[in-house]
Amino acid sequence: MTLAASASRRELKRDARRDAIIDVARDCFLSLGYAGTSMSAVAARLGGSKGTLYNYFPSKEDLFAAVMERQCGELQDRLFDISGVGDAPRDLLIHYARSILDTLLSPTAVAIQRIVVAESERFPEVGRTFFECGPRMVMSRMSAYMQELMDAGRLRPGDPSLAAQQFKDLAVSGVYTHRLWNVLQELTPEQAHEQVSTAVDTFLRAYAP
Repeated sequence: MTLAASASRRELKRDARRDAIIDVARDCFLSLGYAGTSMSAVAARLGGSKGTLYNYFPSKEDLFAAVMERQCGELQDRLFDISGVGDAPRDLLIHYARSILDTLLSPTAVAIQRIVVAESERFPEVGRTFFECGPRMVMSRMSAYMQELMDAGRLRPGDPSLAAQQFKDLAVSGVYTHRLWNVLQELTPEQAHEQVSTAVDTFLRAYAP
């Protein structure tokens, strides 16, 4: 085996171990909360030593950031995968709104949001990490798309960042907080379709050129 091949195998093994740690850490954070999760608890569930865990993640904050990056990365992959979606602005906006709705109402996303709300007062790093890994990055890319539509005359000129935020809010209006409060269960496909269609049509009327 060549040195390059040997190094590649080591990297693959390390990446697999890192992914396994993130999987276990996610389960710990979701079941125990941020405050209740310790590096010792994660190491115990992994069946390894804390020393090995610290070789990958120097602190609990770093570990939480990795979990958030994974979860938010999955959202971005779904949100911005527009293969098979029409080029018309309404088609793309329907895709974006449905991806946002489905993701934010998913059990994992709801559980993470509850952790962030519950823990951010005592642990400000939780809110900062969540914001930087998720909402800020997603809204930045959505803002860029809104700017494209404004430049093309498909939307009236305005603040693209505000437009992106308002679009996201419309997509989950009336259902997101109810899901967080556990007074709303999973939407039916028909309800989700109506929610998304109404949101997009409302947005396009508000920003009609």
